[in-house]
Amino acid sequence: MAEQVQAVLERMVAPLKDLRDRGIFSEEEIRAIVNRRRQSEYLLQRRGTARQSDYLRYIEQEILLEKLRKLRKQKVMQEQHEERRRRRLEGLDDSDNDDDGENDDGTGNQGRKNGKGKKKHAYQSSGPGDSHIISHIHFLYQRLLKKFHYPVEVIVNYAAFAREHKSFHVMSRVYAEGLQHHPREEGLWIEAASFEFFGHIAQDNERSETTKLVGSSIQNARVLMQRGLRINGKTSQELWLQYFALEMHYVQKLRGRREILEGVKAKDDASDEDGDEDSEGERGKVTSVSNSMLLPSQIIYKNAIKSIPDNIQFRLRFIETCRQFPQTSELERYIMESVESDFGESVEGWVARISYGEEKLRRRIAKGKGGGGQVGFLANADDESGEDEGEDRPRKKARVAAQDPALILLDQALEAVPTAKMYLEGARYLRLRIQRLVGNTDDDEEEEDDVSYLLLQGEDVQTAVQRHVVLLDWLYSKATENGISSTSLTLDQVDSLLSDDEAEKAEKLLCTVSSSSDANAQLYLRWAQLSRELEASCVATSSSPERILRHALEATPIHNRSAYLLILTELMQTLMMQTRSTKRNEELKALLQKLLLLSQGVSKKGVDDGSDENEEELEANVAGTLLAYLKYTIPTGQCTSADNDAVRSIYTGALFNSNYGKSCVGKSSEEISAMKSFFDTCLHFERSIASTDHARNKKDMKNKKKLRLCKLYESAVAFFESIGGGAFRRLVDEYQRGLDDVKYGL
Repeated sequence: MAEQVQAVLERMVAPLKDLRDRGIFSEEEIRAIVNRRRQSEYLLQRRGTARQSDYLRYIEQEILLEKLRKLRKQKVMQEQHEERRRRRLEGLDDSDNDDDGENDDGTGNQGRKNGKGKKKHAYQSSGPGDSHIISHIHFLYQRLLKKFHYPVEVIVNYAAFAREHKSFHVMSRVYAEGLQHHPREEGLWIEAASFEFFGHIAQDNERSETTKLVGSSIQNARVLMQRGLRINGKTSQELWLQYFALEMHYVQKLRGRREILEGVKAKDDASDEDGDEDSEGERGKVTSVSNSMLLPSQIIYKNAIKSIPDNIQFRLRFIETCRQFPQTSELERYIMESVESDFGESVEGWVARISYGEEKLRRRIAKGKGGGGQVGFLANADDESGEDEGEDRPRKKARVAAQDPALILLDQALEAVPTAKMYLEGARYLRLRIQRLVGNTDDDEEEEDDVSYLLLQGEDVQTAVQRHVVLLDWLYSKATENGISSTSLTLDQVDSLLSDDEAEKAEKLLCTVSSSSDANAQLYLRWAQLSRELEASCVATSSSPERILRHALEATPIHNRSAYLLILTELMQTLMMQTRSTKRNEELKALLQKLLLLSQGVSKKGVDDGSDENEEELEANVAGTLLAYLKYTIPTGQCTSADNDAVRSIYTGALFNSNYGKSCVGKSSEEISAMKSFFDTCLHFERSIASTDHARNKKDMKNKKKLRLCKLYESAVAFFESIGGGAFRRLVDEYQRGLDDVKYGL
């Protein structure tokens, strides 16, 4: 071990001596560097105990040392520059007068030209010490990779270090070795291909100002991406997208070269996307070139959707990639045509078409090309709807005459896919447009231009808002007429009414829907919440929150435990906010027994709303309800024996007579936090009772309280230890110390 360490240190002698002679590091600093490196090398040479963290710590120290070396060199060079300037001003710099090769002392020693002045005036700007630390870091990284079989995170860090310090040949070797060991890591393929395509900036040394781009190769980048796709193409969306983007980058490079060589202006190229009618001959020329240039990207997209055919979001990401480059409208249309062809009868497909059409309209208006006409799918929808108009569709004909692109596409989507999910997406789309319009109702012209694509010709923002509100009401009424409903659609309509300050209509809607046979927990809970808010505002409601929740509890089947528990906990919370009474306390006790019984077998799958979209899963916080009821039961004044027994019956049933309080497995973070507060509240209650009993000197009662405290501490320790892995080790230790204090009086 010692011989190996000494061999490594002996390689450092010459470069460290150079750093010392040039004044970058002092003698003491060189000695400290050697001692630190010796200690680190001994850690790396330990048999069987060398750790990856030892290598990384060693590398981090060397990186900091290299930063210090650069600062020191700049400082020394600055001092030498100032010294030369001072001597030049004082007339002491006679280096230009020594052409005969003799020194000031007349010895004529050519090896010491200018005598001592050479060392003072012409500081050696470079030496073997400059590259020593970087080379040593490369040496450490290579040892680390071989020792631990090329971990991915180390490969990425090594490549970043090589890029930062312009060690590009090393960087290529690192990527090659990394891909040999980790061919399934798509990030390595992408980084390697990016390095091959974009190349690197080369320069001779630290002070050189001459740079050039070298190593840029589209062929090498394509080879890497194709190899990665052959291995990971069936599963890796990112590789396909990055390969697509690579070809788009190359197209932009070719266009830039063509503009330089042929003198084609960028504004002439833009005619392909904007559809300008001027310069037809020149535009046709550019279009043909653009089509041939985009052909590789189109082929990549075809192969990508063959490998991953059933993912519409994957295809839409190609649209997002196209929008990052100019003159890609034809390719975007091709992608959207494939979406329409393969997903024409799906909700996601229609949403994608509407979003694409609106984005095209917004971009066109933003560039000042046209005054509100339709483009993309909006234009196609307008033309098709005009052809298909009939006397049996007066509503659509009237709205098409108004040239409302949102209504045209929504009408087509709702007719093609008449489902609750489609109506919900359409309502959300219109509400989003209303929010954009309402946020731009000021008189500021710049603000109004942001939503100009939502305005019809001669229409202001306020009129557009009213038009969209009418359209949204029509959508909800059409869903009702066709008998299409779902929980999410109803809740969305309630939110729309509340945003328009029509809380009473929203409450009546919930009352009507909740009275149907397919009502579920979410509707009842929202109705109770809205009723509570209206009562607080002194507004009459159709029913009180208590009656709503009691009816919901009766209407919900008990075998639907998640929904039943959700309503049960909300009813208990509502009753505890009311004035105390004997009847209400008895009702709470009965509800508590149901809560403890049902909470033992509840599954964490949320509440099923009975529709095809279950976007928001609701879970009952049983622990929070238990905590609230415990605090509700603890009296604020003097405690009687009956009060103490009532409090103890609550935590006894929750912790000892029920499985709910015996394990934290399957509970959410909110429930676990509430259980901790529950344990702390029980312990505080028993401690306060115990101190009173001690003052009365009742030894037998004191022993009983001590036994209760021990059981509570043991229950808390078992609860937080049940998950395993030491996730709650701090809490377990805290409760264990409390248990020891109670047992042994520590």
